[in-house]
Amino acid sequence: MLRTISKSPSLRAAIAFGLGGAAFAVGNLIFARILSSYEYGLLSLVIGVIQVAGFSAPLGLDYLIARRGLTFGSRLRRTVLLTSTLVGVGTFFVAMGLYHLKVSLLVPIFVATAAMGISQTVAAHFQSQQQLGLSVPFVQASNCLLLLIAVIAAVCSMTSATLPSDLIALTGLITAAIGWLMIKKLMAENAPQPMQAQLWSEAISLMTINVASSVLLQLERLIIPMVIGIAGLALFGVAASLVGSPFRMLQHAVTFTIVPRLRDASSASERRRLLRHEFLLCGIVMGPAALVIWQLAPSIAHWLFGGRYDLSTAVIVAMIVSGLLKVLSAFGTSVVSALAPDKGLRLLSAASWVCIALAVGLAFAFRPWGLCGVIYAISVGWLVRTIVAFWISLPHLRR
Repeated sequence: MLRTISKSPSLRAAIAFGLGGAAFAVGNLIFARILSSYEYGLLSLVIGVIQVAGFSAPLGLDYLIARRGLTFGSRLRRTVLLTSTLVGVGTFFVAMGLYHLKVSLLVPIFVATAAMGISQTVAAHFQSQQQLGLSVPFVQASNCLLLLIAVIAAVCSMTSATLPSDLIALTGLITAAIGWLMIKKLMAENAPQPMQAQLWSEAISLMTINVASSVLLQLERLIIPMVIGIAGLALFGVAASLVGSPFRMLQHAVTFTIVPRLRDASSASERRRLLRHEFLLCGIVMGPAALVIWQLAPSIAHWLFGGRYDLSTAVIVAMIVSGLLKVLSAFGTSVVSALAPDKGLRLLSAASWVCIALAVGLAFAFRPWGLCGVIYAISVGWLVRTIVAFWISLPHLRR
């Protein structure tokens, strides 16, 4: 069984993503320990905004590259640089209007958003060539670097969210520059690929689908400050680090590895066999993981924070339910992203944003139940989106 699991690209990638996820989780726990609840809540909000905006920064060109096996040529590089910069500027003003953040936090958000757009597209280039060993480091760099930043913050006794945010932006910029130079060197002798007009429609559809995934993934961080306050976001940050991280990493691994393999599958039966195999193996991993989290998370939280961020059984159950739905959603969304025509992409895109609106509305309605109410409200959005994705996927698994 272990040998079979080791042959699964999704689970091998999940191990790599898991290491990055562990770094992200430990980094967050260090920040939660050294910062006040308010400052840690602010930092969690900054990270959530960057994650959402960074995924949208290439305007879907990264997903188009992965879907069609394109290369990140000079023309696409210039386009992604422009789109990432514009999205970064837009994010600056949106974050200022929604959350009234200080300029000292808004500037790192702008820089990190633009840098993440470039790094995501570099990763997509290597993913499209199925060079996962080169792609995964660019996807996971921000998680690993967050741990380094947290250690620096602890050693230097930082008490504000501003300096860690600056370091997040700086390390993101360095990662993007390394990827840019690598691609420029690799593509030096290749003719630039023209960006056909009809591909923009496909890119935008892919972007709206995957940005909707990113928004749903970070929706707790984005909506909790409006619903129950920054202190509630600090508690969620601890819960997400101790309980949600394994599911989040497995979700990313499924999407990351299955899309190119479904694209290259020669028949519907091969696609079904691939999905059954990966789904079974993910289930084998998720079951024991949920039990271990259930047993250990409360004790670890109490030991680390001395009662400041105790996790109740209700919060842990809500986080596990949310995590399982996110992994399940990754399978349906991957089939649509890899195989559906533009019409199917637009349908899932529209449904995804309807699900986000539903989740936000329910979050405000479930406000009396505190953090658990918000988590379950957003889980409803994930559940509806998963059902829609599998419904759109069915024709592509039958023929």
